Amino acid sequence: MDESKLVPKSSVNRALNALGDRWSLLMIHQSFLGTTRFEEFHSLCNIPRSTLSNRLKALRANNIFALQPKPDGLQRQGYHLTDCGEALFGAVLLSWAWGIRWGMVSKGMPTSIVHTGCGKPMLPVMACDHCQERVSVTSCRREAGPGSGMENLEVKRVHRRRHAATESYAAELVDLLGDRWTGMVIGTQYFGIRRFDAMQSYLNIASNILADRLKALESTGIFERCLYELVPPRYEYRLTTKGAALFPHALSLMLWADEWLADIKGPPLLVHHQPCGHVLGASVVCGECGEVLTADTIVPRLQPRT
Repeated sequence: MDESKLVPKSSVNRALNALGDRWSLLMIHQSFLGTTRFEEFHSLCNIPRSTLSNRLKALRANNIFALQPKPDGLQRQGYHLTDCGEALFGAVLLSWAWGIRWGMVSKGMPTSIVHTGCGKPMLPVMACDHCQERVSVTSCRREAGPGSGMENLEVKRVHRRRHAATESYAAELVDLLGDRWTGMVIGTQYFGIRRFDAMQSYLNIASNILADRLKALESTGIFERCLYELVPPRYEYRLTTKGAALFPHALSLMLWADEWLADIKGPPLLVHHQPCGHVLGASVVCGECGEVLTADTIVPRLQPRT
């Protein structure tokens, strides 16, 4: 059932609504690995046919996929990324890098990424377009943008509760970031909102949903609970090093949505890169040589399927 919630305007939330749920994000991951056919998505994502059909329809409606004939001119058609979908390349690369860095690699997903420009295995990183320094949660300052405020965001919900993490790093990552509430809870950290009541008020979220997401984030090592009052014992939630490493991925989604899903008022949030002071424009670059990465300059090496 779809629902509408009054929430702070956020390009990341708009991105997650457009991209869909965990199934859709898994399909987007596979599309960057060359998957285009219905049967391939069905097999590689282990997705029910009816669910696959619905997600492909939604991704086409949101201008992420387009149904196109094969380049050889045969009648068979495949699902290909549009320009809007191709612009997600940086976000996908950063998610792969996060999975590789934290040892969450599964069958059929990259265990390493080689940059053909320098010939080295590397981890993609986000760098500022102005000063070329790496971007992190501690190097950025955030302020309200011209499109800030509140909005009624339609939420396309498939399951009330977050999917449990699986052995697949991709499944775990999309469970974390493909669930809108989880993404919003992570986002509160970037504004210094760390206590349960403050999160609940800011997000207009039911207490049981918030408790569920916090438990999942703590169990996966994204958040840690820190005692701030002894009597009675009270806790706040803070990003771990593992959690802070997700910031470039979230920022990449925000910049994508600022470009492709913006409203007429402009971006809800402006991010300044503190080393140079500029409003952030960022690229995903090779962690070894610093060259901007493109789809034709990387070679993902995949975990064999057994």
